[in-house]
Amino acid sequence: MSSPSIFIAALDADRFRSIISSELGASADINVASRKELVQESYHGEEVVLGRPDFLAQLMDSAPPVRWVQSTWAGVTPLIQHAYKSYVLTGVKGIFGQQMSEYVLAHLLAHEGRLRQRWQNQLSGLWDNKVSGSLRDKTLGIMGTGSIGAAVAESCSALGVRCTGLNSSGNSHPGFQQVFAPRELTEFLRDSDYVLGLLPDLPATTGLLNNEAFDSMKTDALLINVGRGNLIVEDDLVVALKTQKIAGAVLDVFQQEPLPNNSVLWSVPNLTITGHIAAVSQPDDIAGLFLQNYERYCSGQALLHTIDFDKGY
Repeated sequence: MSSPSIFIAALDADRFRSIISSELGASADINVASRKELVQESYHGEEVVLGRPDFLAQLMDSAPPVRWVQSTWAGVTPLIQHAYKSYVLTGVKGIFGQQMSEYVLAHLLAHEGRLRQRWQNQLSGLWDNKVSGSLRDKTLGIMGTGSIGAAVAESCSALGVRCTGLNSSGNSHPGFQQVFAPRELTEFLRDSDYVLGLLPDLPATTGLLNNEAFDSMKTDALLINVGRGNLIVEDDLVVALKTQKIAGAVLDVFQQEPLPNNSVLWSVPNLTITGHIAAVSQPDDIAGLFLQNYERYCSGQALLHTIDFDKGY
């Protein structure tokens, strides 16, 4: 099979093109769009597309002659929700585990070290000699046992954390000491000192963490959500934090992004907000995965990390 032309739609499309061209050669036919509004006019019928799902969703409105799309994101919700699905979609695996592990560990250690309280005491000139907590023998409940969840479990286990998982089947998974099914959510939450959300945006995952769920959690539990914002009923989380049903929360994803400046979440006690930066798509990493799949595509082999449109992952 001849080398098909490539269309790249991403903010850093030029960097992607540079990396891919250096591997495929200067003769590689690569077209790019570095802004969302340029996608439709810049696309010229390429059958292979690399890009952000939110950039590419509008391209699918015209039912383009795309045969394969490689996402630059771990999440592919904008494409899953689009009616047009006459192509193969591949996701990203084995890329974000390190970044996500570092993010999660940073916030777990900050929680156990009481860094928020110590900083507040420092500002007030108060000597804070309260002993820090420890990760050892604590239970981290990870909602999502895919490649990222497994990487986080491996990193945290090395520090003595017991890692359990929650997935759609409840089947055991390497790296998790116990795995729960959705019907066992209450038991899963009751067992966890920390709860980590890593689930995709699906109808079945929407609103799983609501008032009833927060009632099931330990009062000293920390919630971290780095998957998708649909997981949490935000109004219920506000109540849970204000009434101290749980000790704290760290949110990197939200129902609306960017988070509006008038959102009540900004001022909720014991809530840390970050701007969807827990794991960022780096062109050097994603381009390597794309090139591996591109070689397989050109030789007629099955592609890696194919997304099931019905399952959403």
